Amino acid sequence: MRHHTPPRALSSLDRALWMKSTARMTRMVIRKRIFLCILLCLSLTYLFYVKFQLFFPNVPTATSWGAPIVWEGAYDSEEENRFHQKQRTVVGLSVFAVNKYLESYLADFLASANIYFMPNLSCVFYILTDRPDDVPDIKLRPGVSKVILQVPKRSRWQDISMLRMRDLLELVLPRAVEEVDYLFCMDVDQIFTSNYGPEVLGELVAQLHSSYYRYNKVFFAYERNPRSAAYIPPEKGHYYYHAAVFGGTPSRLFNLTSSCLKGILRDKEHNMEAVWHDESHLNRYFALEELPLKILSPEYCWDNRLWLKYHKLVWAKKHYSKLRV
Repeated sequence: MRHHTPPRALSSLDRALWMKSTARMTRMVIRKRIFLCILLCLSLTYLFYVKFQLFFPNVPTATSWGAPIVWEGAYDSEEENRFHQKQRTVVGLSVFAVNKYLESYLADFLASANIYFMPNLSCVFYILTDRPDDVPDIKLRPGVSKVILQVPKRSRWQDISMLRMRDLLELVLPRAVEEVDYLFCMDVDQIFTSNYGPEVLGELVAQLHSSYYRYNKVFFAYERNPRSAAYIPPEKGHYYYHAAVFGGTPSRLFNLTSSCLKGILRDKEHNMEAVWHDESHLNRYFALEELPLKILSPEYCWDNRLWLKYHKLVWAKKHYSKLRV
């Protein structure tokens, strides 16, 4: 801070007033700087606290009904691999790549899945698309095969999202029940970043939504309109699940997709649409019909907006204004 001396032309009284005013201004500046320093310290403290919480989240590793919540370090990956290799487990991975989503995301999704998805097990990749001839020809590792299944062209992205339950039920599951032991269903606008291994396998597997996993359920984006088939009463539900990832045995997924499709079609008959489309119906199924038997932490589907020490699958950069029709 610069210090000024009063002009010599001032009278002694004016000089005293000038000095008093200058001192008052100096104190104000000092107080302002102290306040800004305190504010900065508080902001940095909060920032580092949030970062620490995300790097080392204090979350349960099991639900109240005994289902494990899978976090890095909560399992023995070598033991999991040995068990499933001995069982000759085959895992299916279904992905929807329609309209412009195919050219924007499918190549990166498949290339990363080929490296990181069940790297020590045999796999079948089921690619559902309305443009079979445009599916990229990626050389797959030994033990991995791909099946391309054609789905109808749909004009609205909401229908593309919701009616994938029908496509899974009618196109994928009749094959999967004969070909794989477990099946995972995923959105295409994601990229695998590290081993996504057999620790995730279970009869019915749900994915915690990274935007809600630390929130109280009163803030969950459940469907609250009682007229919708996806409605969840306020007293029900435990977690908010992401429809970008879910899995299980083909028989369990038959039940899940059948129920969700039934609800979606019932809403269509009444000119309704659940607030988050198929995700709303998925959450209703897990809340009211069948509790998931294994839950994946946000490490298995991370949005990249905040810090997380480990991640297995992250969201790709979204271009909704160009992709959603």
